Amino acid sequence: MVPDVRSGGLDADFGEVVRTVFGVPFRIQTYRNLSYLVLAFPLGVVYFVLFSVGLSLGVGLTVVVIGIPILLAMLALATGLATVERRLAMAFLGIEVPTRNEPPPDSLRGWVRRLVARLGPWKAVVYLVTKLFIGVAAYVIAMSLLVTAVSMLAVPLVYDQPGVYVGVVTDAPVSYHPALYVGWDRLLVGLETVVTLSVWRIDTLAEALAVAGFGVALGILSLHLLNALAWVSGRYTRLMLGTAENESPS
Repeated sequence: MVPDVRSGGLDADFGEVVRTVFGVPFRIQTYRNLSYLVLAFPLGVVYFVLFSVGLSLGVGLTVVVIGIPILLAMLALATGLATVERRLAMAFLGIEVPTRNEPPPDSLRGWVRRLVARLGPWKAVVYLVTKLFIGVAAYVIAMSLLVTAVSMLAVPLVYDQPGVYVGVVTDAPVSYHPALYVGWDRLLVGLETVVTLSVWRIDTLAEALAVAGFGVALGILSLHLLNALAWVSGRYTRLMLGTAENESPS
């Protein structure tokens, strides 16, 4: 008798898919990714404001020379903040961001040349300014999906509490008018219905559990989206802040 290895392989693949999809709330890396993305929004706001003001001021004052030291200071600050961002990505996302350890320049001219002539400081500026977009995306997903999912999970615990209303409430009934019309000979034959939504209140345990089940699905979807965003952010960090092997020192 020849053992059927295909069935076992399919079962193993199915089990792996189930663990991948539904195991996301039980993985530590999920919450490390979430912590990284939570930090991305306030840091992104600070970076965007800081470099928008600093670079604008530096460029505007270049005609009176004083803008040049401001631009150099912005590049130096970007280099230092890039080091912080690399460490955050490695600590929270578990990725490696390659860097080159070099001795500090032995003169002011060498320091200025390293800042201006290399691509790294300029890429760091672009990365720090655009980090706000990652933070905004994480904030939108977390606030619109994840918080909603957590609220749905709490419905079975609060739906029957005195003074608590759980459901859908509108100021005025909302009416939908689906219609279908078909021309036939010289006649117009149609079907039109009216669906009115006014108030829907959750007042049974079955309804509360159904909402909680939908909250579980929404929460899992939210965590997968946030993990995907963290993955993209990690690759972007490696691309912008990592040192390429073929990057020539200057």
